[in-house]
Amino acid sequence: MKYQMQPGDYLPITFEPITTQYINIVVTEGEMELSDLSMVQCVFPQIHKKLNTADPDLQLVYDAAVSTFRQNTLDIYMDCPCRERAGWLCDSFFTSRSEYCLTGKSTVEYNFLENFLLAEHVDNIPDGMFPMCYPSDFPATSYIPNWAMWLVLELEEYYGRTKDAGLVERFRKRIYQLKDFFKKYENEEGLLESLDAWVFVEWSKCNELVQDVNFPTNMLYASMLDAVSRLYDDKAAAEQAARLREKIRGLSYNGSFFTDRMLRKDGKLIPGGEITETCQYYAFFTKTATPETYPQLWDTILYSFGPERQDKGLYPEIYPSNAFIGNYLRLDLLSQYGKEEQLLKESVGYFKFMAERTGTLWEKISDDASMNHGFASHAAVWLDKICNK
Repeated sequence: MKYQMQPGDYLPITFEPITTQYINIVVTEGEMELSDLSMVQCVFPQIHKKLNTADPDLQLVYDAAVSTFRQNTLDIYMDCPCRERAGWLCDSFFTSRSEYCLTGKSTVEYNFLENFLLAEHVDNIPDGMFPMCYPSDFPATSYIPNWAMWLVLELEEYYGRTKDAGLVERFRKRIYQLKDFFKKYENEEGLLESLDAWVFVEWSKCNELVQDVNFPTNMLYASMLDAVSRLYDDKAAAEQAARLREKIRGLSYNGSFFTDRMLRKDGKLIPGGEITETCQYYAFFTKTATPETYPQLWDTILYSFGPERQDKGLYPEIYPSNAFIGNYLRLDLLSQYGKEEQLLKESVGYFKFMAERTGTLWEKISDDASMNHGFASHAAVWLDKICNK
């Protein structure tokens, strides 16, 4: 930050730097007397909800999750306080659960969602599509179609938390415009094919497998249609979701695992054949698969996948998940299906090293990205559900 000042007394205050480890004052011309230097912490108010545990590792992870939430939640949910303060969809699906768990309210979530409703037109975004993050100034002409699907899923959960039928009704027109937007990408099988812009599944090999027909994206699309059917009593949307899931089961499942994609060659769809860990989690998270309908696959991901799989050398041919979003889908599945002891153990495996190093939870399992990411606060939700029941 640079200041050019005439002689006088000044009290400059700025919302930059975002975060800092060291501050160095350099005077390049003239003289300056510095009488005080301080930082104002901009965070969510203190969280008073405690974790009922005597396990220091679980407490460490919980405290890091709470700290992560507080640093990334002000007037809206933020991606991270250090790299960018934009509000991204999908991340918000998880952070919104954190807010309700830790505070019993969805006040920030209302602000966050309403922003997307109020943004009637955003430059460089096609009609019918939601921006991937808002409010923000994003210089690239891009959007994430998957994130718009997560918005619909979050809206349904928001209604479940708040019973705010008013906001749901205000979204009706925009949600159906989104549905119409996706319709033009449906191929002869009813699957979304060759989506434009930034098709995002997760930070892993998955994101190299997003064309032409990406099955995790289509699994998410089916969940979006189901959410539309429940939000707006739309029987046709539910029927479309059921047809879509059945088609995915027939084309993606190879007898052992769900494959990630199909490619268009000479006018025909052919299997890509690649298998990722995260694709399996999408299948179960979106109810394309269930433990009852795919028991062998469920046992495989339950007992052979997880934070120790690569160290044990299990299924080296299957590309591993990253924190965002595969590992979070995995842990959410453990929570959904009551695998409490395993969830506690894996939470320590996934998060303890992060909490020890920074006191926060990260965007990835590596330190080459944000090491304080709002969605990661969701770890507190799982721990609270088990330890405080």
